[in-house]
Amino acid sequence: MKKNFLWILLAILLMSTFTSYGEENYKRHYFYYGGYSSKIPTEFQINKSREEIVTEITTQDGSKIKIYKQPIKGFRLSDYVYYSNEKIRQGVGGFSLTSSDKITYPNTATAYRTSYTRSKSDTIPNDKNMYYEIHEYYKDTKTMITFWLKTDENHIETYKEILNNMAKSTWLMDSKSRITITNPKDLEPKDTSLFLEGTDFNISIPDNQMAWGVFHPVSPYYDDFIEGVEKLEDRLDKRFEFLMTYSDFTTPMPLTGTATAYRDNRFMMLTLQPWVDGDRKSVVTMEIIRGNYDGYLRKWARNIKSLNNPILFRPSNEMNGDWSTWSAWYLGKDTDLYIEAWKRMYRIFKEEGADNAYFVWNPHDRSYPDFAWNNPHLYYPGDEYVDFVGLTGYNNGTSHKADVWREFKDIYYPLYIEYMYYYSNKPFLVTEFSCNEVGGNKANWISDGFKYFKDMPNIKLAVWFNRIDGLWKYNINSSQEAEDAFKNSIQGDYFTNNIIMPKEDIQEEIKEDQ
Repeated sequence: MKKNFLWILLAILLMSTFTSYGEENYKRHYFYYGGYSSKIPTEFQINKSREEIVTEITTQDGSKIKIYKQPIKGFRLSDYVYYSNEKIRQGVGGFSLTSSDKITYPNTATAYRTSYTRSKSDTIPNDKNMYYEIHEYYKDTKTMITFWLKTDENHIETYKEILNNMAKSTWLMDSKSRITITNPKDLEPKDTSLFLEGTDFNISIPDNQMAWGVFHPVSPYYDDFIEGVEKLEDRLDKRFEFLMTYSDFTTPMPLTGTATAYRDNRFMMLTLQPWVDGDRKSVVTMEIIRGNYDGYLRKWARNIKSLNNPILFRPSNEMNGDWSTWSAWYLGKDTDLYIEAWKRMYRIFKEEGADNAYFVWNPHDRSYPDFAWNNPHLYYPGDEYVDFVGLTGYNNGTSHKADVWREFKDIYYPLYIEYMYYYSNKPFLVTEFSCNEVGGNKANWISDGFKYFKDMPNIKLAVWFNRIDGLWKYNINSSQEAEDAFKNSIQGDYFTNNIIMPKEDIQEEIKEDQ
């Protein structure tokens, strides 16, 4: 009886809260995949298509509200509240913290509220540059509901009031899962054949087959680029027709090395990471959006166009990691800004006629921080702007205290199933992966793990990261056993060779754009 009385009292408090703001203008919605219920103004447009990740709400003036559910497990409450806003407090990326407070709502939840802003961008239509968020914490279940608002100066006070009303009306529910499959073999079969046409050669990977690629420490900016790869191929008795490399915003497109690879009947994936002057603290996403790098990107596009053959272009990868200064952690937790920068790059390439560039969108398999607002799918620019979806997951071994040994299947089975749910209409590639020598049996990891590729037929290419990275021994020859396992495991009918089909001799010289 006492429990029922408390629920009635809570309902009266919630009703009284809304009466003062016009409760008739709100309607209660139940988000079964999100696991909560809230009252939302009736004139707002609600998008539940990704409800298990985020509820997206749009107002008549174009302001946006996002609602996230975040279990506080494996980290402290303060980590979520304060680490999330660390870069905002530091003024990184042009953001400024304007206010913060902490209150208790009538529904007994504790609310951590923050306001912040950035300068407007003339290149974003109807740009909204004022932000307000409420982290609503339910202590009994250790659950946070975050209400995040992006609006403008004319609407900020009105929507702050509405956001508080929504938060006060919220209660938690059990959430449902959209993804119930645990084995990729249970996914519906599809034709996974891949065909890319070029002027001088085509690229063809048949259905239910994939090809191997490699990232090798020798850079395409050096003359011995191909020679370095050939030495590896001699040891492994395997030709890698697909090569991957990295560049940042201080380097030109590596045309000479890339053209050399293409004359050698290979094709490449160029990774372009928006760091400047070797400064991994540089945040240039807003500068990209404002057009300050248009000239630089146009040169990249024109040089890629001059190759006349397919090339995979992977900009701003691993955006859901806090080591990437293009992640939302550096951008006021506004993943829309990442998308704006991506779309601008894409449009520039199309304007320059670089239709031979295939854009690869590529998160990391684990988000850092692993918070709801940093979910990788929030960064997706849309099918119109993406040609390939990249998967990246490493077995870090145990070289560092926080590292955990993970088997290949444990990394890629759930990742593949999840991404097939959202992006089955796009071909996949493992853009980079590897296994550390420390913490387990690397040779067994390779020989056992590579067998599972055939269960994931939408993966058409896989690139081994062949390099020591600090304490992580990712190189193929980290031990003789690992090298032997790799050499033996990349053979077999499933791993196809001769994916490049020449039409004629590739042009001897390609004039570099100046």
